[in-house]
Amino acid sequence: MVRRCIGIDISPCGLRAVQIQRIGREFRIEKVFAAPTRRATDCPSDVLRSLTSRHGFDRRSDVAVSMSSEAVFFRNVETDAAGLEELRQRPSVPLGCEFPIPPDQIVAQVCSSSPLPDGGLAVLTAATSSEALRQRLDVLAAARMHPVLVEASVLALHAAIAVNHPAVMTGRAIIASVDERHLTLMVSRDNNVVIVRSIPIAPSPPDNVDSGRPQIAELLAGEAQITFRKVFGAEIAEDTEIYLVTPDAAADHLKTFVQENLRCRARAVDPCAVVQPPDAGLADFPIHVAEGLALTVLAPELTQGNNFLDTYNAANENPLDLGKEVKTYATLAGAIAFFLLVGLFARLSQLEAGYRHLKSRINEVFKTAVPEERNIVDPVVQLEQKLAAFRNDYRLFASFRSAALDPLQILKSISASTPAGRNLKVADLLIAGDSVRISGTCDSFESVYQWRNLLQNVPGFAFVEARSPRKDPKTGLVSFTIVVSLAEQEFQ
Repeated sequence: MVRRCIGIDISPCGLRAVQIQRIGREFRIEKVFAAPTRRATDCPSDVLRSLTSRHGFDRRSDVAVSMSSEAVFFRNVETDAAGLEELRQRPSVPLGCEFPIPPDQIVAQVCSSSPLPDGGLAVLTAATSSEALRQRLDVLAAARMHPVLVEASVLALHAAIAVNHPAVMTGRAIIASVDERHLTLMVSRDNNVVIVRSIPIAPSPPDNVDSGRPQIAELLAGEAQITFRKVFGAEIAEDTEIYLVTPDAAADHLKTFVQENLRCRARAVDPCAVVQPPDAGLADFPIHVAEGLALTVLAPELTQGNNFLDTYNAANENPLDLGKEVKTYATLAGAIAFFLLVGLFARLSQLEAGYRHLKSRINEVFKTAVPEERNIVDPVVQLEQKLAAFRNDYRLFASFRSAALDPLQILKSISASTPAGRNLKVADLLIAGDSVRISGTCDSFESVYQWRNLLQNVPGFAFVEARSPRKDPKTGLVSFTIVVSLAEQEFQ
């Protein structure tokens, strides 16, 4: 699996960026970039945008950024296990008076903890202000970058050394970093940074930079002894390793001076001792911090990163207020129940209005259908009773009829017995009692008698007679009258 991360070191002196690729256990620097800060009005966001738009950095990579040394403060605090847990959960409360930051602005992280002889714990904490962190995030947001890690630059430096010089992960070690303004000292034990100190350096004359090297070397040696003695209560042992991060021009002088005066091993940190260098070779500017930021994201199993972003995001999330949440949900439930009741009453009112209208229409129909009925109790039931009485009367009437066929059956039989293609036209058809009379015209006498014969075969037609058919000399049509006597049946 291939992962990439862009480490961005933003300091008052400039901006440095490194893009590192990790494949398995191998790390390779793909891109490096540096831009000095020339004026106070220089905008880092414009430089950051150019990383992906002009210099080929992968915009899909994770982003890690540093907080400058001026914005981060380190303190050693003595506490117990309960105090350590409180520091991790709510660092601003116990550390309110330890940092030159307003308590409500503290964004702190626990860097390491180590046991004390009296059973307590020595805890190293790092803190920055939420205002400084927000400004750093705004700079990246303006460049459409959203970091996954915001870390102190000195801790990122320790991560770069841990990957490139694994020996620092065991035993005691001193890390000394020299830049244009500060000498930064870190003491680590078993890959945990236990103390961090930042000592200002007087700037060297621009025309003679080398004149300040002896003073820096003496300052480094003296402060290293003081810091080591403060942590371990003893002098620096000969097997202690001092890792030097300095400009290339001063590295050899500092290394020699440290080994002669402190009687211990000194090593110049090589940012590409394990990490493969870029194809174009190493840059002529220090990339240790930017490299360490990217490695903290890519190799969490080898580094001890501290992410200010975690504390900042946790502090800016709205804490769960159970009482307030219960009240909110109760209010919502009450509102929903209220609107449901209003809807039910509205629906009930609508149904009642519809029922009244329907009842009124039923009464009107009842009065129209049964005008003689004056006493209206239940119009539907009364209409059903009337219909039942009408059906009984009809059946009684039909059972006394002498004719076996009703008018519809008679019409059906006549239609079914009409010969096709004879131009028969019925002008009049009368059904009266037990007889049927059919008057009309056709094209010939033969058609009249043929239809008569067909009608004689109809069941229920007892006698069929064609009376005096006549032919009209003008039209040639034959007028006819057919009389049908229906068969009678006795009532049973």
